[in-house]
Amino acid sequence: MTENGLVPVHVRRHRNFFWRRFTSFGFAQSMAGCPIVISEISRIASAFPIVFQLRGDDFIPTALFSVAAGIASPFVDPKGHWRAPYVPSALRSYPFYTGPCRNSDVPAVQKLCLYVDENSGLLTRDPQDNPFFTDQNKLSQDLQDVLQFLQHREAAAITTHRLCTLLAEMELFIPLQDFEGIALPPACWGIDRKKLNRVPDVFNLTLIKNDAFELIHAHQISLSQCAWLAQAQRGSEYNHSSSSDTLNGFLTAMANDIAHDHTNAEPINEMG
Repeated sequence: MTENGLVPVHVRRHRNFFWRRFTSFGFAQSMAGCPIVISEISRIASAFPIVFQLRGDDFIPTALFSVAAGIASPFVDPKGHWRAPYVPSALRSYPFYTGPCRNSDVPAVQKLCLYVDENSGLLTRDPQDNPFFTDQNKLSQDLQDVLQFLQHREAAAITTHRLCTLLAEMELFIPLQDFEGIALPPACWGIDRKKLNRVPDVFNLTLIKNDAFELIHAHQISLSQCAWLAQAQRGSEYNHSSSSDTLNGFLTAMANDIAHDHTNAEPINEMG
């Protein structure tokens, strides 16, 4: 992972480093989408189209931020402000991620280790920022909180993977090139409605037992977001200002709908 600036957080390397919480979503400006997990699926469906993308042999549910290549996503404005009513969990822990443990002094039972993007510009030598480690060379409380957040997300990702594997075994995935006339990015997959309707009752019971229909229905409902996303991007193609009336209208209406539906939702912040 070092070629991407990602390195394992380790006391020998980061003992004298500090870090700042990100204040801009500029790092997400060029992202066409991000992986999502089952625990956030309903909020994602309210704001983004959900498709499935193949990574190796695995289908990964993905929130789309763009349906038009080469045109800015409407979800991050030129100043780095996030403009959707929900921040996907995959974006909240930047510049930290989890990855495989490669250090010899990490217990074998600990499958995930904390990684940091050293190219993020958020690592400092300023003691006024957040420390990586305590004076006892233990992970600082802030980073313990980050790691816990990422571990919880990884647990949800494992459940999500199990659900997608079940859908793949039932051969319910089909290539999804467009939706209601809106062309989608390459290599998108969706659920075959016709085949789903023909699933034998015993398989239906399996889907119900595993809560797979939550993922299926969220995907199906969310595709209605493709039309406004395409229109929002067409607007931004001609007006690069974040103050576009049309674009603001879409996002404001979306935010109001989510606020009404999720009045008790958790606050949106960097670390969830």
